[in-house]
Parts: sequence; C-alpha cells; structure tokens
Amino acid sequence: MSRVGVVAIGRNEGERLRRCLQSLDPHAHPIVYVDSGSTDGSPNLARSMHVKVVDLDLATPFTAARARNAGFEQLLKTSPEIEYVQFVDGDCEVD
Repeated sequence: MSRVGVVAIGRNEGERLRRCLQSLDPHAHPIVYVDSGSTDGSPNLARSMHVKVVDLDLATPFTAARARNAGFEQLLKTSPEIEYVQFVDGDCEVD
C-alpha cells in the first residue's frame, strides 16, 4: 500500500473529474472523492473508477474546507498507514 493518499473534492465536475481521477491512478494510491451535492452523476463516475466516495450532507453548507476535512477523515479511516495526503480539486489534474 502506498504511503500517499489522495483527497479530491468537487461538485458537478463531469468529464473534468474523470480526467482528474485518471491522473491520480486509483490503483496506485488510495483515493477519496468528496462530493458536494452533484446532480450530474459525478459520485457514480468516481465509484466506477474504484474511488471511495463521501457524499456530504446537504443540511450543512458546503465549503472546500469541509469537503477536504471529510475526505481526510475518511482516508485515514480506510488507510491508516497513510503518511502524506495530496489534496486536489476535481477540475484539476496532477502531473
């Protein structure tokens, strides 16, 4: 298991999310995608790419910090051996 985990956040990212997750290689690193109320199927896209998804509760206002913190918490729950975390927005690619 990799020492590096990834938290990606987004809302209605669509094809941008696909490119983001492909740039991260879900088979090489544990990845958590945190979705802030998408209506375009972004969470299902992430799941289809073998990425753990956290759907934020709509009752609390969305912020990037809230999403990153939720992703970090989930990442440490599922991969406690992680030593480093790469945070990325769902509309960005990691080179």
